[in-house]
Amino acid sequence: MTVSLLLSVLLSAAVPFEAQTLDGQTARGELKSATATEIVLTTDSGDVSLPLEKLATLALEGAKPTLAAGAVEISLIDGAQLTAAEYLTKDGNASLKLNAETLLEVPTRSVRAVKLTPIAEPKLQKQWAEITESKPAGDLLVVRKNDALDYLEGIVRSLDASTCQFELDGETIPVKREKITGIVYAAAKVSQLPESIGTLNLRGGSRLPLRALTLEGEKLAIETPAGVKLSIPVADTLRFDFSGGKIAYLSDLEPESAQFTPLVAFSEPPQALLGYFEYRRDRGFDDSPLKLDGKVFRKGLSLASRTELIYRLPDTFRLFRTTVGIDDTMRESGSVWLSIKGDGKLLWEGEVRGTEPAQQLELDAGGIRRIEILADYGEGLDVGDRLNLGDAHVTK
Repeated sequence: MTVSLLLSVLLSAAVPFEAQTLDGQTARGELKSATATEIVLTTDSGDVSLPLEKLATLALEGAKPTLAAGAVEISLIDGAQLTAAEYLTKDGNASLKLNAETLLEVPTRSVRAVKLTPIAEPKLQKQWAEITESKPAGDLLVVRKNDALDYLEGIVRSLDASTCQFELDGETIPVKREKITGIVYAAAKVSQLPESIGTLNLRGGSRLPLRALTLEGEKLAIETPAGVKLSIPVADTLRFDFSGGKIAYLSDLEPESAQFTPLVAFSEPPQALLGYFEYRRDRGFDDSPLKLDGKVFRKGLSLASRTELIYRLPDTFRLFRTTVGIDDTMRESGSVWLSIKGDGKLLWEGEVRGTEPAQQLELDAGGIRRIEILADYGEGLDVGDRLNLGDAHVTK
């Protein structure tokens, strides 16, 4: 199924969309049309045509996540991640309750693991990851024992609201659900799965790779690469991602190194000071939106002087793009000396002043594996130095 067909099934949804292109531009409006080469949004300023090959994401305007605390987390064998309020099994089928209106049925042979209770401790999170990656021959019933996770290997026959019927050494025993941390199912034999055409993120926190998609009334009929078929209300959708590795936002990556150096030298800077001036992802300081020349950027970085960030890129990319400027809240007083390097080679440097318009940068990043960003003190030293890098990303 092509991305253009995927978009066309959404035409009858009649709700505002936000489209983001690979070069960081955005357009908002109702979806008017879709062809094999472009989509058209009807915006406040008229129709806007967007080439499909340059489209990164398409999101329902105003849709907000509704993740509930204590939700059950389900992983499918094709990488799908489902967040549900309820998980029950019987006769080889799992019933998932995403919310009060949405119930799904999934074969348990397509389920990789189920975390029934939250795991907050990093040590236990690591243990859970190791257990889920172990590819067991039988089903694993994972429980907490003091400060560690342990498991029994057998067969999960059924799971209801209070009890798991678990077969161990030929004998089926009831185990209270409240004592179970999670279930890891016997490793399924999986042949090479087809590539996904995109990813659908749901408001409740679920993330689904897409193999096929059709619109049936007010619901989307979805098939994942593993062949799992689901029916999802359009109102539950949050965002479609078509980037497929073509784009990487720096705010989505963990920096290899992040260092803030205060203007006044300390033998050991106070943690409160370091925390206050720590760089921000997708938000400005004081939890404000990233804003330059009146435009709000959904993605990006906000840095105070003197901050140095180094990112190791997950793949090789062709271009680095961003819009740089002093945040609108500090425009008149702010100034920063910005330096951007790729594998140690200088790509761009210059003074960024709040008295000047924001600048759009497009830098050659061909073959680069590390990007180094230094926001150093400008002529105003540390006065108003709130540097924004709107939509900072690399593209192929």
